[in-house]
Amino acid sequence: MAGTLGSFWVVLAFTAVATTATVRETPAATGTEATSCNSDLFSLIPRCILYVMQPDNPKEVPSQACCDAYREVDVPCLCSKVDKGIEEIISMAKVVFVAGYCKRPFAPGAKCGSYTIPPKVQ
Repeated sequence: MAGTLGSFWVVLAFTAVATTATVRETPAATGTEATSCNSDLFSLIPRCILYVMQPDNPKEVPSQACCDAYREVDVPCLCSKVDKGIEEIISMAKVVFVAGYCKRPFAPGAKCGSYTIPPKVQ
């Protein structure tokens, strides 16, 4: 029962943050582009949420369904919607891990929300 209730609150919190993110439009994401970006977000939520929630560790290998969804989205548009509220729930370090694992890594130095992608470690 406690696990189910905990899962419920996680989903509820993420849905609230995701809804807030989709309402806010940026100059780079308006009209059809914003609609596409919002659709991208809602396709990722059910497939990837378990792999990107805080805390930063441990990192888990994402599912094939998560990787398939991630490869289809407009990452720069989604990153333009990330704010401090989202970063309190979503681990940007895990987002970077998922991106790399799914063979669509961020470029070192790129930004997603306020998070700057670190240099690659050799």
